Amino acid sequence: MLPDHLHPSIEHLVALGAAFRFNDTNQEAETDIPVGYTYLCQFVFHDLTLMVVPAAGASPFNRHSGRLELDSVFGERSARDGRAVALPVGRTIPRGQPCDLPRDGTGRAAICDTRSDDNLPLAQTHVAVLRFHNAIVAACPGLSRSDARALAVAHFQSVVIHDLLPRLIDPAVYEDVMANGRCVVHAGPEIDGDFAIPLEFAAACARFGHAMIRNLYRCWNAENPGARLYAFWRNTFNSSDRPLDGTGDLARTRLFDDWIADWTRLLGDPPGRFGLPPLLASRIDTVFAQPLSQIPHQALPQLAASSLQPSSNIAALSLLRGLSLRLNSGPAAAARILARLRTQGRPCFRLLTSKEMLRDEPDEARRLLTLSIRDGGGTLAEHPPLWLYILKEAAILQNGMRLGPVGSRIVMETLHAAIEAARPSILGSGWRPDPRLRPSHPERYSFPDLIAFAGLSTR
Repeated sequence: MLPDHLHPSIEHLVALGAAFRFNDTNQEAETDIPVGYTYLCQFVFHDLTLMVVPAAGASPFNRHSGRLELDSVFGERSARDGRAVALPVGRTIPRGQPCDLPRDGTGRAAICDTRSDDNLPLAQTHVAVLRFHNAIVAACPGLSRSDARALAVAHFQSVVIHDLLPRLIDPAVYEDVMANGRCVVHAGPEIDGDFAIPLEFAAACARFGHAMIRNLYRCWNAENPGARLYAFWRNTFNSSDRPLDGTGDLARTRLFDDWIADWTRLLGDPPGRFGLPPLLASRIDTVFAQPLSQIPHQALPQLAASSLQPSSNIAALSLLRGLSLRLNSGPAAAARILARLRTQGRPCFRLLTSKEMLRDEPDEARRLLTLSIRDGGGTLAEHPPLWLYILKEAAILQNGMRLGPVGSRIVMETLHAAIEAARPSILGSGWRPDPRLRPSHPERYSFPDLIAFAGLSTR
């Protein structure tokens, strides 16, 4: 926990958040990660965490189990079982394609975790998982509800551990955890009951994906050659600002056909097909898409939209979240991880310097990073918040292409533990994909496999 003398003021953090770069051009530094994985990340992290910070200084808690079991799709387990049936899927307008979230008469998403309707790509990811489950039910007749859910969960876990994480994680960290197990997150006896998601993950490290969001999504689909981030908010129930397109416009209760995701563009064509390059995510650094400098009130999470968070800037919100939970600074968390790695003879890493924390930042951000936090308490460049440290080490040590060693270790081990704690879990069981779900590899299942089996693209 961060000592009192290292606590910056709310005003200091709000000003720092506003001082970072917000790119308002269509020229975006890219990773080699297709943009579909940006929103898969958000979907996974929502499935694991719904953090609540009670009033009067009570400890924060997670309303979700912390296990990777697709609770956001299926809800809590029920003692009652029965024959598996298809889950509801919404229809678009006007053509009635099964490519929207199920909705009530007002347009509100009728799903277990309504946060999946916060932005359009996230909503389309949730639709893909609904359709994946329904394709399992159709391809495997006679399954019980619990067996259909178990098949969906196991293959989704493989998507995360074998496809998503290798794209995001420092290869040395990924290989170490896969070969030798965890070191800093529940690196002990078997996990019983709910898995306690580390606050460092929930409130800091899981927020790196905001940097990967683009301003412009070229060729979102055939009808939208240049979809912009603002439109992703306008085409959901949660985040739309009514009226949407002018005076007298009615609130949209269903998704229009011309906003259905083209997963071929979000993930790319497999080699040997049409050779369409995928849209690529922006780099993991401290440069953000311009719309994130002032997020519409409707698109803000409930806590951030309250008076407790005096900003609608994504960087300020992330800094304030860490402050509200008294998270340790990045270097302090890194030093604790490093000490644990050394005792176990694991791969180690170097810490960023205060000069590196200032590198490539605008003048005003540099000024705020070098101001004294408290009298004699040092500066934010010397004691950077964990969220900021994670982004800077990705930018400096990995050129923004993936997470650095601290971010990689916390994200990798948290998701590894969340999968191990789940029932079913594919870890340690000799699991292989079910041939009925048409895997492209005999030992693992990928996100493109899931999308294709859900009937949303062809391979």
